[in-house]
Amino acid sequence: MKHGDSTIRVGGVGTGRIFQGAHLQIYPQLLDKAHLVGFFDKQPARAKAAYERYTQTLKEYAGAHPESAEAVKANLAQLRCYESLDALLDEVDVVDVCTTTRGKMPTAIRALEKGVHSMIEKPMARTWIEADRASRAFAGTPEIYCQLNDDNVFEPKYLVLGALVRQGQIGNAQSMWLIRGSTLDATSVLKSQASAVENGGGCLMDYGSHGLAAAWHVVGTHLVPVKVDAVRIEVRFPHRVLEGDPFTVEVDDDAHVKILFEDPQSGAWTTIFLEATWSGGEIGPSKEKRGGQNNGYLRIEGDEGVIDGTEADRVTITRWDGGQTIVPIREFPSERISFIHEIEGFIDAVRMGKPPEIDVHYGAEVIAICGAAYLSAIRKRAVSLEEFKDFSREYVQKYGDNEQAEAAILTDLLKPYQWRK
Repeated sequence: MKHGDSTIRVGGVGTGRIFQGAHLQIYPQLLDKAHLVGFFDKQPARAKAAYERYTQTLKEYAGAHPESAEAVKANLAQLRCYESLDALLDEVDVVDVCTTTRGKMPTAIRALEKGVHSMIEKPMARTWIEADRASRAFAGTPEIYCQLNDDNVFEPKYLVLGALVRQGQIGNAQSMWLIRGSTLDATSVLKSQASAVENGGGCLMDYGSHGLAAAWHVVGTHLVPVKVDAVRIEVRFPHRVLEGDPFTVEVDDDAHVKILFEDPQSGAWTTIFLEATWSGGEIGPSKEKRGGQNNGYLRIEGDEGVIDGTEADRVTITRWDGGQTIVPIREFPSERISFIHEIEGFIDAVRMGKPPEIDVHYGAEVIAICGAAYLSAIRKRAVSLEEFKDFSREYVQKYGDNEQAEAAILTDLLKPYQWRK
């Protein structure tokens, strides 16, 4: 570690809503392993707000846990805001990156150049061009880690579902159907997420990447994504109120996509059908269609039975031979448990020198799937991931491996969702 002890020093980069509202709250529980020590944001006021909030959070934690008073005191003495990313990187071992999507890969690559590990909040990148650039960079420096921080992967229900599939409770998984998203009146969508330039797309990049990362983990990370079919991607409600202001959405707000995964050993395949939405879910017979993390239609079909994970408090296994098993799921008051799992898991990976499973390469494939879905919508047919990657490489050949290529491909892929008066 940079300061000669065993405690991981963490810096927060991009200290807005997700960082302050979710990530920041986790670190007092990890004081024996890691200290959150610094904050950098392109808007200094946000870094200062995070500094002040974490200071208060630490003091409250010490009051509730007097046995941690000395560790809290030591952490408080380390806290500071930084005027530049490089200044922060010089002082930390890990960065927790919660910038807008546009800033994530440049931050991770700069951290890599400085020998600093990265956790990247989803979605990992706007385009496969920038995701692949980062993937190649990290492949060349395997001792520096980069984890996709997609808390759905670590959510208790998805962990149970993955365990049931691996145990063969329904035989071989053939298909998985799920909704991930929010209703039209939800306040979870930000202006930056509704911007093609900042987010790389709409609900498909937001909740779609979320659902894909978790669903792939459930059916098995040994499977390889091969082909994507955009069943329907559209803008259902272009005029909205975001962050209290009238806003015209010029990215997708409802997407139905189908992804074919193949087992490289057997050639068998599994299909994931995902609805990502900012407008309320549509698929499935269940009345519950919100698509929240703990609710919304979720069904896995195998050759020996089916798993229904729609309910928040249980998973139901129905076997074709007539047997049925109900597995209770402990309900948690918030998503904090999954944020704990993802952050503590990465801290442990760094301490043990063990690469994370949900890494930058996994994240790059998730972004490729989303991009292939947009291309499929334009070409009005299923496209393979290799076809989409070749399509992306044409922009790199034309513009260079840079932001100009990223802007050009985003303009072309997202043109169908631009509002026309």
